[in-house]
Amino acid sequence: MKFRLYLSLTCRSLAALLALAGSAVSLIWLEQHQRALPSPTSPRWHTAPLVIIDAGHGGHDGGAVANDIIEKEMALDLAKRVQRDLAASGVRVVMTRSADVFLPLEERAAFAAKHGAAAFISVHLNTDGEGGSAEGIETYFAAQKPLSSRQMETASKAEAPQGEELAAIVQRAVCMATKAENRGTKARSYAVVSQAACPAVLVECGFITSTAESARLKRESYRDQVAGGIAQGVALFLQTQPLQTPLIATAAK
Repeated sequence: MKFRLYLSLTCRSLAALLALAGSAVSLIWLEQHQRALPSPTSPRWHTAPLVIIDAGHGGHDGGAVANDIIEKEMALDLAKRVQRDLAASGVRVVMTRSADVFLPLEERAAFAAKHGAAAFISVHLNTDGEGGSAEGIETYFAAQKPLSSRQMETASKAEAPQGEELAAIVQRAVCMATKAENRGTKARSYAVVSQAACPAVLVECGFITSTAESARLKRESYRDQVAGGIAQGVALFLQTQPLQTPLIATAAK
């Protein structure tokens, strides 16, 4: 009995170390390839991982408004582009909303447990209340997760540090793709992040109060870069996770 317990603990420790090493390798790779991101590939998984994409706000909750941009509309546009790019890389995607509807924060977070998601990404736009000069992208994660008893049944104690790893990889990838100012990753107890029963991040994709940044966000090509960076970061994170082992693609005969 003691031997089985020891063996189980040893296997769990090795899995955690391998996942951490994989994340470190991804970050080193990104550091060494700052000039260009690879195009999305189409890996095959034994079981394709599922990601929840959450477009912030919606319905009567319009979010921030500045420079002719309404946050709920821009967030949905970006979320759909992330969905497209992740699907192209072989990842299954579920959207919390695909139209202009309102969803409570708790309901959004519940999508992760409901669908057994491998990651949760919430897409938002930022504002600067002190004059509108701030620019750049930042990504939030939850340092601790106050889970309900039901969530505790499916959640892992490793999710909080994995959320930080996911935030770091996504932040670096999207900033590399867009050349936007890198405002870093930050720990915050936002409901959609802290209550999601999987690694979860909230990406602030730029300041709509900035004249220059809002002008870039209005360009479809730039929104493709933002979405592509997020999708690339998520895919890189998923490749570091145990149980998400990609299969080598074979040529069609």
